[in-house]
Amino acid sequence: MSTKLYQLQLDQSLVNCGMSYVFQLENGDFFIIDGGYFTPGEEENLYNFLRSKTLFKPHIRGWLFTHAHQDHIGCYLKFIEKYQNDVTIDTLYFNFQPTKHKFAFGSWQKKSNDLATVKYFYKSLKVFSDLYQVHTLKTGEQISIDELKLNVLYTQEDLYPEKASFNDYSAVISVELAGKKILFLGDVQEKGSAILLRDKKEELKADIVQVSHHGFNGATKELYEATGAKTALFPCPLNEFEKNKERPANAYIIASADEIIISENGTACLEFQGE
Repeated sequence: MSTKLYQLQLDQSLVNCGMSYVFQLENGDFFIIDGGYFTPGEEENLYNFLRSKTLFKPHIRGWLFTHAHQDHIGCYLKFIEKYQNDVTIDTLYFNFQPTKHKFAFGSWQKKSNDLATVKYFYKSLKVFSDLYQVHTLKTGEQISIDELKLNVLYTQEDLYPEKASFNDYSAVISVELAGKKILFLGDVQEKGSAILLRDKKEELKADIVQVSHHGFNGATKELYEATGAKTALFPCPLNEFEKNKERPANAYIIASADEIIISENGTACLEFQGE
């Protein structure tokens, strides 16, 4: 049997970012990271993808959110409202920085109105609290979900209350399976990169790295050097990849990796053979 990791192609007609990763375990269950923006129909695309990979009601063992930007939690918010009875979700994993909901105004689906979206996310947790458990990620903890071994390398607690963008408050995790390691950076930027290099440098080594912040202006060149990754996952449109490929960090990972996988080229599958 094998475990599969999918980098999903997203509809990026409304935003030029977003990322969605789905592990399918050996037993057919799923583990999701983020999911993308609330582009109309994106939640349906995700459900149809899950349904196409199993003969049964999709069982999502865990759904992890790296941070609270719309292009990372938006799809989930629409998904849970539409498909709550059509899937099983065991646990939501996240650790978002504190936000002042009293400053959240307007529609949660208004572009860049992230405070309103975060406020709605917490409202959604209460509405659907009987459907799943909620787990707050903690730096240094290890989480096992069958053959997946998750190591939490960084959370917003390592930085907050220092002022930073939502991006630098991203949770960073590595996933180990079948003798390989995949590093998910979310949208972490320079401040988070510095903390990771200071506190977790040896744990950054990976075979596969998700390029931070869609390759815009994310993690530092030094962080990618520490990973030594030979496969780079770019969750971005092709035009953004081309626009940003000369940035020092991107140029380094593009030159050093043996394989570059860009999400707009289509949903990609990486297969990991178990024993």
